[in-house]
Amino acid sequence: MVEPYNGFRFARHQYATSSSPVILWLNGGPGCSSLIGMIEENGPFHVKDFGNTVYENVYAWNKVGHVLYMESPQSVGFSYTTDGNFTTDDDTTASNNHNALIDFFTTKFPELKGNDFYITGESYGGIYIPTLAVLVASDTTNFPNFKGVAIGNGMLSYHLQTNTLPHLYFYHALMRQGLYDQVATQCCNGNPYTCDYDNLSGACGNLVDEMLSQADDQDPYNLYAVCYLDDGGNKKTFIRDHMLKRMDKNGNLRPRNKQLGSALPTCAQQNNTVGYLNRQDVRTALHIPSTLPAWAECSNVLNYNRIYFDMTAQIKTLLQKNVRILIYNGDVDTACNVMMNEEFINTLGLTIQGGNVNNRKVWHYNGSLEQMSQCCDYISNVGGYYTKYNGLDFVTVRGSGHFVPQDKPREALQMIYNYVNQLDYSTPVPVSTQPQPLING
Repeated sequence: MVEPYNGFRFARHQYATSSSPVILWLNGGPGCSSLIGMIEENGPFHVKDFGNTVYENVYAWNKVGHVLYMESPQSVGFSYTTDGNFTTDDDTTASNNHNALIDFFTTKFPELKGNDFYITGESYGGIYIPTLAVLVASDTTNFPNFKGVAIGNGMLSYHLQTNTLPHLYFYHALMRQGLYDQVATQCCNGNPYTCDYDNLSGACGNLVDEMLSQADDQDPYNLYAVCYLDDGGNKKTFIRDHMLKRMDKNGNLRPRNKQLGSALPTCAQQNNTVGYLNRQDVRTALHIPSTLPAWAECSNVLNYNRIYFDMTAQIKTLLQKNVRILIYNGDVDTACNVMMNEEFINTLGLTIQGGNVNNRKVWHYNGSLEQMSQCCDYISNVGGYYTKYNGLDFVTVRGSGHFVPQDKPREALQMIYNYVNQLDYSTPVPVSTQPQPLING
């Protein structure tokens, strides 16, 4: 059941109980609708056949709790502004979301106010989530049981994103060694690992731009994708154009000239989500005002001003307030890459739990090893790797790109379940992932 509430879409599931946690999901952009996450990633249903068929997502996150999808900022998705002001920024977005959540828990669902509460999301959610979480963590009156945040492939540092991409490209065999070595010798005093690629200019800056163009014909959200997924809309180009840029010395993002990933075909059909949400019967069922324009994945009217390019201060504040933090990454994403987030965490100076500071620990999907009936005795079902710090977990999802619940839905469900319940990440999820009969009401 999906219950509409202004800019919210609230998904309940038969596994959720009155005491289950409330999980907020925010997509990024900035300026992309959280209904993308609901329909294409971790919501209870997906759509196909150009938006004409709805089917169950057996790996939906509302098997963990009550999941809330919020359209944010204003003018994104089905949210709207009455004063015609389409300009906003990081702080205004956080403040508006904070006020909206107060209204949600106070007016619409006060019975859930005492439940554990988590804020999750992905991509530019790396900015949305920490800025909002700092406000929520400081407001114990309205959020008495705020427990944690989960940030997926989040943009936590623009500077580190640029400085880690050359290594990611080189060690994924996308860049020839001659270019990698030339930049190291000519621009980095012979050491690529300490090189500040982000602040190189002139001839060296041009070489860095050449390095960052090595994957232009790949899907920037998943290096091993052979085609774009069949979601359609403008989500992928919208996020890509925001994320894969270098900053100049004044903190301004430099535009990229080439159309990244332009050579990739689509897998099948397009515009499933767009077609479904713009059906008149769907808009009527969701109580969408007739005055609102057609739903789009990402807003073309929003004028978004960025304030923050690094989340160190906010993450440290959350740790000081004992808010549990999960940072997870699909390991073949370039838009917000795994090396960037690992280096970001390393700058925080946290203590690694478990004694061995050199090795990550492996986690498995649904147990340890999976037996196969043909071809071989066993196949490893490694879900990824993790490192636990005091107050923060860093988890990788093997073989996933930018949209982890879409690329690896089984692993994503197990990961979020075990994070919320503070279990080992290899613990199987104790809920059915078999399709259930539809229940009206």
